[in-house]
Amino acid sequence: MIKLSQRAWNNVIIVSMLMLIMLFNFSSDFLNDGSDETSPFLTLVPVNMTITTMVFEQEKVERIGQGWRTTSGFYSNERLESLVEHWINAEISLFDPNYNWQSPTATVELWFAGQALSIKYQFIQLTDKTLVRIDEQTYQLISPNYQMLTLSE
Repeated sequence: MIKLSQRAWNNVIIVSMLMLIMLFNFSSDFLNDGSDETSPFLTLVPVNMTITTMVFEQEKVERIGQGWRTTSGFYSNERLESLVEHWINAEISLFDPNYNWQSPTATVELWFAGQALSIKYQFIQLTDKTLVRIDEQTYQLISPNYQMLTLSE
């Protein structure tokens, strides 16, 4: 065995622990790489964005602290939390880029924390699907259904 002083052994232990931490950190990135790419769907709300305000045609939903409120005060905080969760978890897929876009059935404007401009979502309900237009790009709403993304009871 190598003869080292107490101080030298402490340095060896510290360096080896740092190397183990780096190994664990890089191995988790390596092992989890590509796990989110298994789904062919995109999310309606950009990943890691926090919704602060949702402006529907007849109602405005605002984040107040950790809760939510509407301008009318008609809806409960639980109902509004559920609405926001549906928006965050909603899945869309790219639709025909040459689709002849008609006038939208509904328009919703979302404001995000740290963003100066809002994102406008335009919805068209067809007989068998719901289409969403975001920044001149057309998507099909996969889940949940359109009614889950509105304040209608």
